[in-house]
Amino acid sequence: MIQKLKLGSTLAALFLFLMPWVDIQCSQKSMVTQTGLQVIYGGGSVSDDIEAMGGNSKKSNSNDSMGFAPLVALALICVVAACVFGCLAFFKDDQRADMISMVLPAIALTLLLIQLMIGFPAKKEIFKSMNKDNPQSEKSGSEFDGLGDSMAKAMMMNISVETKTAFYIELFALGFPTLILINGFIDKQKKANRVGGRF
Repeated sequence: MIQKLKLGSTLAALFLFLMPWVDIQCSQKSMVTQTGLQVIYGGGSVSDDIEAMGGNSKKSNSNDSMGFAPLVALALICVVAACVFGCLAFFKDDQRADMISMVLPAIALTLLLIQLMIGFPAKKEIFKSMNKDNPQSEKSGSEFDGLGDSMAKAMMMNISVETKTAFYIELFALGFPTLILINGFIDKQKKANRVGGRF
């Protein structure tokens, strides 16, 4: 039963990469959402409201990259590998594969927590893009440089990058095999202490 739960949790973690993780909002209104996969290469899906404002010619997916997230890419690789080793452990009763299938989700969980702490790259890339597209910033050495930067920063104050529920469910799905791994290490340590106490 535990192996089934571990494998199911890992497969769920893989599926959750297809769900929206990030919501880019302007004045608390959703503009673009990013799935776990889109976070990796900086893609995004334009919201229905923004698409309606742009007319029928507006594409549903944004073409401009909103930064790259190598930590999320590594986490995805770990989850895919964990699914493979989890299947080997379940169908072939491979103890080594079972251990690897618990270690890899723990690594993926750590990588995603680091990404959460440092922030997703979307907001930083939007700020860079706004500075690049600002025509006043091209006037090097002029008094408009500071004004353009101030305007860009003022606009960025209304832009927020919110983490959606699916991302936290992803962390929970990866946390389940991680807890089993930690519990196994604690049990081994207790057994070693009991054996050592007898001598």
